[in-house]
Amino acid sequence: MGAPGVAWLAPAAGYRCRHGHTSTTRPDPGRIPNTYVREDHVLPHLPALRLRLTSRLDPPGSASVSRDAVQPTPAQAIAHLRSEEIILTYAPAARTLTANTPQAEEITIS
Repeated sequence: MGAPGVAWLAPAAGYRCRHGHTSTTRPDPGRIPNTYVREDHVLPHLPALRLRLTSRLDPPGSASVSRDAVQPTPAQAIAHLRSEEIILTYAPAARTLTANTPQAEEITIS
């Protein structure tokens, strides 16, 4: 009979997700492939991104920017991204992370 969730797609078993896609489904040929970035390359930059996302510009004509008194930790930055449902997109050619916010804040990953 087979295990639950396993669909036998000749000649081997294929797995279906809850949306009905199988593990043997080929992606759209025009789709840009995913790029993976190592976590240890991104984490050191997230506190700076959080500061940029949460900073408020002073009235027009003022050169100062109000910032949090303490530099956030990577864990605090991640918590902020999750709570605000902010998605980061990596551009491999420019080596930048861009937030899907109205300001489209961007940081460079070195």
